[in-house]
Amino acid sequence: MASAGRYEAGGITLSDGGRIAYQIHGQQNGGTPVLLIRPLGGSMALWGPFRDALSEGSRVVSFDHRGAGSSSAAKWVSTQSLACDSVRVLDHLDVSRANVFGISLGGMIATWLAILTPQRVAKLCIASAAACGLELSRTGLRRGFALGACFARKREDVEATLVDRILSRAFHEGSPDQVRRIEATVRSTPASRTALLKLALAGILHDASRELHRIVTPTLVLAGQNDALLGEQPPRILSESITDATFEIIAGSGHDLTLEQPLVTAARVSRFFLS
Repeated sequence: MASAGRYEAGGITLSDGGRIAYQIHGQQNGGTPVLLIRPLGGSMALWGPFRDALSEGSRVVSFDHRGAGSSSAAKWVSTQSLACDSVRVLDHLDVSRANVFGISLGGMIATWLAILTPQRVAKLCIASAAACGLELSRTGLRRGFALGACFARKREDVEATLVDRILSRAFHEGSPDQVRRIEATVRSTPASRTALLKLALAGILHDASRELHRIVTPTLVLAGQNDALLGEQPPRILSESITDATFEIIAGSGHDLTLEQPLVTAARVSRFFLS
């Protein structure tokens, strides 16, 4: 494992010859580590201030999905197979249990992680996700078609456009410099159109609704007040389907809480994990 500035970076070689890239921040911290699971679009570099804030009190492990960032592509992926990738990261780092945070696609993956390997999840935080990947609402369908159009862009523009479309209008108007920095970060390691389509399809086909009763881990479900992609109701319904889960709204945020309200979200997540 090589040291890279304030964090450690490494890679896991898989049995199929593939590779999963990971980073560890806050190595000096004890206690239960935190595992971050990414949404669709962007590498682990996009965790930015959110991860920095979490790593002030916890050891934080992040990684790139298969086909994203510095990880190699897979022939196919599902939210369950991506949950298995998460376990491989924990196994490689000898982490027996972790506090798990997943957002959007990452929230779906984290859901399966808690269902399939409950002994590996100390506490679970799911943000901006639903029990089923395809939420059939008028707003959701209109937004889905808009996101689908991103895949028709040039290869180098697809991922940056996807991330840009997820950001709320209020964030675009109020934080243009941050929007430009986010776009530059995404463009620094663009994923292929094929890899992004595989990850998007994994999210669309996700359905854990019949298995949510199996989650026994203490769970916090978060939603953005201005989430035009998913809205508030699907995450709320998700929380109601998990025994004793807590549901909260992050004010002033769109779909990606970690980009639009990174410090507020990190403070809430840290408080939950460390309590």
